[in-house]
Amino acid sequence: MSKTIDGVDFVNHDSYGLFHIHHISDELKDIIRRNLTSICHGSAHSKTALYGYKPTLKSFLNRYDSKTENTKKGMIGEFLAHLLITESYESLKISSAFFNLEEKSIKKGFDLIVYDSVENSVWITEVKSGNLHKNKDHDGTTKDLLNTAKSDLVKRLNEQETQYWLNAINHVRASVQDTSDYKDTLINILDSDYGSSAAEGRASSEDKNVILVSNLFEPLGTKITAKPAKDVHEELVKESIFRNRIVLSIQKETHESIVDFLRLEAV
Repeated sequence: MSKTIDGVDFVNHDSYGLFHIHHISDELKDIIRRNLTSICHGSAHSKTALYGYKPTLKSFLNRYDSKTENTKKGMIGEFLAHLLITESYESLKISSAFFNLEEKSIKKGFDLIVYDSVENSVWITEVKSGNLHKNKDHDGTTKDLLNTAKSDLVKRLNEQETQYWLNAINHVRASVQDTSDYKDTLINILDSDYGSSAAEGRASSEDKNVILVSNLFEPLGTKITAKPAKDVHEELVKESIFRNRIVLSIQKETHESIVDFLRLEAV
């Protein structure tokens, strides 16, 4: 089941979907205010001044302002993925923090760890963002971004690299409240199943559920269609390189408008 957000059109086909963000509505602003701290730090942290709204805004902007332009787009794209998945899918729970746990650099490993409370399953999520690619239209660029996300996950999920899973487990431990009934289940899957397979040299993408997300930052005078997400999803089904897959495409005119709103909030 999915929910609607004022200012955001969401076309949901279950296995693939499409978001058009027309404007930052009052509802979307309230969603950002309500979720910023839990997105950035995880839901496990106490509601002390250290994790308050204003300090989190300042930390977000400090991290953002020090990055290159491409990394800034990636940060906002990942932030939007956190926000839209959380708000649009009732059964999907983001179980990792947007902020890196140890430093202000980009998080290493997987962009998001998502838990499906209905299926009791883990979904590894990769987000790719950008503007129009050379000699490509909106749909062509969107498909490029989705295929890059796919390639990155195929590579990492087939590497016998235990650090990816250690990072994921640490994020879940730091991000999910101890009282959450799914925390132990989630850690067990990441540790005993996925992490142990990597430690034993048996890591494979074929037993993993994945979510691929593209973010195109271009004016909505020309809109991306659902075709790139649909095509990529159908290709993934044929290739059988993942167990299950969800493909999501997002379009917003600019990444700066989100940052402009956060700057006004930080004053």
